Amino acid sequence: MSKFDSRLRAALVAFLVAALPAAGAQERGVTDTSIKIGALGPFTGKAALFNPLNYGSIAYMRYVNDMGGVWGRKFDIVLGDSACAEAKGIAAAKKLIFDDQAFMILGNPCSGVAMAIKPTLIQENVVWSGVSANPRIDGSVGSGGDGPPPKYMFHTTPNGYFSGLTMGKFMMTKPGAKRIAFVAHTNDWARGYCDPAKEYIEANGGEVVLDTAMERGSTDATAQVLQIKAQNVDGILGCLYQPELVVLLKDAHKYQLGVPVIGALGADFGQTVQQVGNPDAVNGVFFQGHLYKDKIGAPSLEWARQILVKYLTKDELPSDGEPTHFYYFGMFNGIGVVEGFRRAGRELTRDTYIKAVETLNDFDTNLGAGRVTITADQHIGVSNMFFNGLDEKGNEVIFTAYGKPLH
Repeated sequence: MSKFDSRLRAALVAFLVAALPAAGAQERGVTDTSIKIGALGPFTGKAALFNPLNYGSIAYMRYVNDMGGVWGRKFDIVLGDSACAEAKGIAAAKKLIFDDQAFMILGNPCSGVAMAIKPTLIQENVVWSGVSANPRIDGSVGSGGDGPPPKYMFHTTPNGYFSGLTMGKFMMTKPGAKRIAFVAHTNDWARGYCDPAKEYIEANGGEVVLDTAMERGSTDATAQVLQIKAQNVDGILGCLYQPELVVLLKDAHKYQLGVPVIGALGADFGQTVQQVGNPDAVNGVFFQGHLYKDKIGAPSLEWARQILVKYLTKDELPSDGEPTHFYYFGMFNGIGVVEGFRRAGRELTRDTYIKAVETLNDFDTNLGAGRVTITADQHIGVSNMFFNGLDEKGNEVIFTAYGKPLH
């Protein structure tokens, strides 16, 4: 080869190397200094009570940005409003994917919206980590389907299957619990909780003697409560969103049912208690799954509270400024998501990211009651939790089983 040919070849190689994109630049939403995150949630409308589930993750990512980001990149967060409506959610998701070029869709509390956007996410190979509960979203345990979950979709928190399973377990730790009633919405979200709870209860000596419907938007539960009272039940599982759960608790007290009501994770514990507005209707009566290692306000969770109040604006926080349970729920998700980016390293692609997430094994978020484990075959990170309730004086108590406080 002549000196001219050698110089020409060297020049050509240099040109091709210079023309190559920077590391990660071929990936949607990834630049040398940033990662575009689409936060999809109900920021307007009646379902806006769920938007703290997004804000918890956002607060944690802003905190990480303030610490310098991950591998030299900071999170560029763009909000997409679904209003918890499927058509609006699809439009918002497509804008985040195609216009904003988001690497990931995060948050997305509403199961109906998550199911509606799932085909687009799979077709476009978009990474998704959410808190919506329908087991069919990520297609793994409890979904009723076979095969591995969608490659780029995962939960770092429990889905409805595991949440419902723990509701059933908690109810059956109540001494003498045999006859159980369900009150549930007629949608996939509610069945995702109630069906595994029923399986557990019936496999462990109990009986679901009544499974009655309560439609979304209901403002009266008299009919359901009177049906339950006629069955002489030992407890109630309410697979309901927050507004309807509040109605059920009020009417259960009105008609003196006098049995525990176990709520699903479609309600914020503190807000539910506040909206019921009657200690006699909730103290020693209302219990709900608790994802955290201690009660909100405990010294061990003060670090999380500090992040929330520092990195969220006045408009993003409750009117009194104190973050409620849903904010911590959202942060739980954000911690797992960020850990995936840390483990993926500097050469970030969708494949390196999801492989990194699948290395989470007994990962301690320093926040959760349960640790996070995700594998290639199971994209749901947490399968257990505590429960919280109020004692007779209205003090919040965390329980490991019915009547057994954590402390």
